[in-house]
Formats: sequence, C-alpha cells, structure tokens
Amino acid sequence: MRYAVAVTRAFDRRLGDDFLATVPRSPGVYRVLDAAGTVVYVGKAINLRRRLSQYRNATRRKRHRKMRAIVESAARVEFEPCETELDAELRETALIQSLTPKWNVVGAFSFLYPSIGLGAPEPRHALFAFSTTPSERPELDWHGAYRSRDITGGAFFALMRLLALIGHREKTPRRPKGTRTWTFEVRRLPSSWRDDWSAFLRGESRAALSSLAIALLDKPRARRDAGTVQEDLSALDRFYRFEAQKLASARHLVGDARWPIPQIDRDALFIRARALRSAASGHSHG
Repeated sequence: MRYAVAVTRAFDRRLGDDFLATVPRSPGVYRVLDAAGTVVYVGKAINLRRRLSQYRNATRRKRHRKMRAIVESAARVEFEPCETELDAELRETALIQSLTPKWNVVGAFSFLYPSIGLGAPEPRHALFAFSTTPSERPELDWHGAYRSRDITGGAFFALMRLLALIGHREKTPRRPKGTRTWTFEVRRLPSSWRDDWSAFLRGESRAALSSLAIALLDKPRARRDAGTVQEDLSALDRFYRFEAQKLASARHLVGDARWPIPQIDRDALFIRARALRSAASGHSHG
C-alpha cells in the first residue's frame, strides 16, 4: 500500500494534482514526454481519463512495471481526443511510426518489415530477393510487406536451399556493405515458376509449394536429406499461413488493391481489417 501511495504522489507531483480532471472520458491517444521534451511513450485508450488514472494507481505487480517506468520518465503528458476507438488506434500507430518512442516497441520499426522480390532476366532464369529496402532493386516485382523477419526470412532462405536441389543456383556476389537486399539467381526452373511463386507470395495459392514438394521427390539429394528438406518445406508452409494468407485476407476485407503494401501502411491495414471483423461479429473495436 505504501508503494502505491508513492507512485500516486510521483504522478501528481510530475503532472499536477488536477491533471486527471482535465482529461476527457473519450477515445484518444496520449503522449508521455520527458524533461527534455522528447516523447518517450505513445498510447491509445477507449477512455483517456480511465487509462491515465491506471498509471497513477500502478502497483508493484509485474504487469505494472512498464507503467511505473513511464511515470518515472514523465515530465508532462499530452492527450488528443479522437472521434472513435478506430481513429485512436490508427493515430497511435502513425505517431509510433513517426516518433519511435523509447517505450514503444511494437509497430515502431515498420521500416524493417521485409519483402520478397521476383525477377526473370530470361524465361527459365529466376531472380529472388529478400529485403527491408526494396527500393534498392526497383526493377524487381516486390511482394509484401510482411511483418515477421524471422518467419519471412526463414522461408526465403529455405526456398533458396530447396530450389538449389531442383535447379542450378548461381554463385551469388557478396551483398554490398550497407545494403539490405539479399539476391539469388536460379536457372533451369519450370517455365511457370514466376506465376506460381507470385501467387504463393500474394497468399492466393499454395500450388507452388505443392509442385516443389513433388519435384523434390525425384531428386536423390533431397531424399537423402529428407529431414532438412521437410524442415524447409515447413518453414514455407508457416510463412504462407501466418504472413502471406493473413496479408491477403486483410487486403481483401479492407478492399485495398495496392500491391505491394508499403511498409508504413501495413499496420494500419490490419487495424482496419480487425475493426471490420469486430463489427461483423457484433463486438466493439478494441
């Protein structure tokens, strides 16, 4: 109890005894600034006053640890009412992306969301690329942006290993220092490779993965390394389910025909899709 009183006093001392009385009970976003005027945290709320009062009443509980740290950092708090909960969530996302506050991790680094590029210098000559900066290779057809670098990168490099078993992978030049694009060339692939893998990356069809698995059955090296091959196929399946299909579903639901989806717009797309699903199921957003 004594500890909770100390947090309450710290909150009132930093923000003023009457601060909460000035905060509306509406949806909105709030920005926590330190003594230097730097935004260290951005949050959203269905009810701004209720949410900010939770910081004032933070306890020793583990789940309140971040709240306590934010209160310790705070010199002032700014709030911005919004018309709806959805508006508040979209505004929060935009602020986090532009300000990258110290205490915000999720959504702060959309510029690191990965994409996969395809190119075809010749009919059966495939060019595959993985990058968080697609602008480094504007001549390629880019797919994404996806959210998880682990899932997307794991699938991409698994695909490169598997394609080397059914085609001929060219020796890859070393990635130039300071760039964020990995590029691989593979020859002697089926003529339909580009359409099939484009549909796979769009989350529209897994036919490319099925065809790849069948082709690998005829390769002695693939049969000999069956365990590793299965792990790589599983990595591609995981990517399709958790990245490609989910992105396709969100685009379809929102009616966003753009492709690729810009990194900075991806989170907002999923927020809108989630709001539409909630509305369709009769639940309130947030």
